[in-house]
Amino acid sequence: MHIAIRSTARRLIAATLGSTVAVTCLAGLLPAGPLDLAETAAAKPVPAGSPGVTRYFGAGAYRGIRAAVAATPRACALPDDALTALVLAPIFKEVSMAETPDAAPSPMTLSRWDEWTGVKSGSNNMNANYGLYAFRDPHGTPYRRAYWTPGIGIFQYDVAGVGAPYTAAEMMNVEFIARDVAAGMAKRYCAASGDGYAKRAAAWRPWSGLGGVAKSEALLQEMVGLGRPAFSTIGLVEGIDNTGGMAARTCVFAGEELSCRYVDPAKAQGADWWAIDDPSGGAVASGEAPLTAPFYVLKRKGYEERHWLSEDTGYRIDIRARRRLGQNARPMDGQPASGLQWIEGTDLCDTARPKLGCAPEPAETKGPAPKGRKGGDAGGKHAEPLVSRFAVGKGLTLSAG
Repeated sequence: MHIAIRSTARRLIAATLGSTVAVTCLAGLLPAGPLDLAETAAAKPVPAGSPGVTRYFGAGAYRGIRAAVAATPRACALPDDALTALVLAPIFKEVSMAETPDAAPSPMTLSRWDEWTGVKSGSNNMNANYGLYAFRDPHGTPYRRAYWTPGIGIFQYDVAGVGAPYTAAEMMNVEFIARDVAAGMAKRYCAASGDGYAKRAAAWRPWSGLGGVAKSEALLQEMVGLGRPAFSTIGLVEGIDNTGGMAARTCVFAGEELSCRYVDPAKAQGADWWAIDDPSGGAVASGEAPLTAPFYVLKRKGYEERHWLSEDTGYRIDIRARRRLGQNARPMDGQPASGLQWIEGTDLCDTARPKLGCAPEPAETKGPAPKGRKGGDAGGKHAEPLVSRFAVGKGLTLSAG
């Protein structure tokens, strides 16, 4: 599982959790408290300003998790409160320790540590990160922020693994993606043998890297340990909705009117360190990846598509890329359908942005449905024909979409 925290934040999280994890391990595991008891009406978070709060979480995102948990079937005794605690615990160590209201985890979180190593190879994900840069050209591209971020959302699902079936928009939608998280956790928990800790460790297996199980256990004990109402240490922050600032839009593309999502990192709700920390990422292969410019997400014909418009990027061209759903965005050896198809130009148009030229006309003068923006694929203001740069290289399938 991707950990989308910069090195300084990672050190702070480790230091904060260190003493708690040590106590948990030395004590031979603290009792699980409400996790092993019946559901209780007192088990709920409190308003952000309440006494005793130690972590903060978006109110809309929390409602999304609760709805996802309620819809999750279970094969063993695992109450909603217990499953909710299991789902919440890894979030804090993944994106933010959330010790202040403005540091509550953002559903829009985009990973910044998927930087290329400097070695062009499909042998592993880090070497293959070169394929996330526009036209697979980390050094030469003038379009650095047309960057395909692979780790998305509060669970940091990555398209190299559990995130492969989903679009960026789906991974930012807390209720949607939490259904997959909760279902996986419930399945692993119920299938595991041993005591409560062993079952929880099994549930958290995808987040086990870098001491993730011990860290998640410490955070869970803080939420539901004995001596306080479950979740009373969680303060709910209003203004962080289920999708963290991602906007639902209607787009016109290739003559079709489609549902789309607009992701602008500047509009992120909640912890936004990742959106303000050096957008360029610094020198190529130095450790930090670029921050993507605003982009649109489409789910279309078996692909996830991301479109970067020149109006948002300031670049002289529009850019789009697409990934076959279920496949890694990185071009991997032995995975012929992996990798991104990079294309110069797009006629995608957002009907909510009149300046793009496809906003609905007033009813009395309304004519035929708009066919997209001027420019893009049709040439127009770019005065250049569409050039499909399929970035031929290892692991790319050229197929019609």
